[in-house]
Amino acid sequence: MSHSSEVASENTVASTKPFGLQLGAVGFAIASFIVIHGISFGVWRLFVDPQVGVWKFYPQPFGVYLFWAILVIVFIGFNLGMHGFSKMSQPMGGIVVTAVTLALGFAIPMLLIFGYGQLDPAFSAANYAGHGAAGLIVLIGFYGFGVVANSMDGWPWTDAGMQQPMVGFAQIFVGFFLTFVGYIALIYPCLASWTAPDRVLMALPTAIGWFYSVITVWLTTVLVLDLWPYSTFKTRAGRAMAAFFGNFILGTGLYFILLALLKNVLIPADALEKIGPAINLWPAQLGVWIVNILLFWALCCGNAPTSLSPAMNRIARFIITYVLGIGAFIVYMKWFAVEVLHEAAIVPGFGGDPLTWVDLLNLILLIFVCYFGFFGISKKQGTNV
Repeated sequence: MSHSSEVASENTVASTKPFGLQLGAVGFAIASFIVIHGISFGVWRLFVDPQVGVWKFYPQPFGVYLFWAILVIVFIGFNLGMHGFSKMSQPMGGIVVTAVTLALGFAIPMLLIFGYGQLDPAFSAANYAGHGAAGLIVLIGFYGFGVVANSMDGWPWTDAGMQQPMVGFAQIFVGFFLTFVGYIALIYPCLASWTAPDRVLMALPTAIGWFYSVITVWLTTVLVLDLWPYSTFKTRAGRAMAAFFGNFILGTGLYFILLALLKNVLIPADALEKIGPAINLWPAQLGVWIVNILLFWALCCGNAPTSLSPAMNRIARFIITYVLGIGAFIVYMKWFAVEVLHEAAIVPGFGGDPLTWVDLLNLILLIFVCYFGFFGISKKQGTNV
């Protein structure tokens, strides 16, 4: 069984018996796609759509609460392993933990913006500055809290005999430290009132694009590569350290690959000119689509193929997910964002801001899989895509 499948099975609210439609592997994947995209589109039309939405909270304040809800899922689902919720029956278990997630997803950034923001202009609510600053904590935190749960597999706390919820609290403590250091080093100097070009490690667009490339590599190794190449290390400590630092090395390489692909292939010349120096952020815009496909393929499509040799399984999954991720980016930017979601065009025939829509897809996907355990559909035994 792949590492990602184990993570998915361990971090889902238990259901006493399958409820709803029993489907083959392809039907199950299609049904999951319809549920995830249908709910996401409904949320978009209610709260986000800048033209026909009921409330039109686009891009802020919707964005910051969306991002923090995803980070809370990391706390509850992956650091704490659904502790306190996993024994609840469905759908009540999913409803309860979703309510907790949304409550915390609102409360934490509100404390930062309307509390700490009274002291620090970078987090002020004026002109949604604090919403952006608080949202960028999630960029660093998604890796800081997430990597200790899966790539590092709970090391060293599980090795010391610790169990949930103490393992989860230990991970959250370390994740807080990693996030704080990363945010202070990479993000905050770009936002502070004293910011200047000579006081930052890298410009904010570059920091976002580079760090999201690190996230993309991290999730690629966890979800479709069975933690390779880090799995070649013989000890748990070696694998954990190799994964943590290796993601930065490989992520840097991916950043330049995605940036070159965007500049030379995926973005029209007139759009590239209009984007200007902010192009350094765009590996994140492409990376978020790749991450969405990685999650969907691993969690909803059985991480196919699984019947080839381990090396060929990994190669095939990598090619499938990256090709689909790039293809989804193209469809979104050239049609879906402007024509369906009513996002602004950058130039005629090309527009949108993938981070908001795709992270909404990721949020709904994780809630449906981790919190509700695919409630309403189930896959017939022995089937795969």
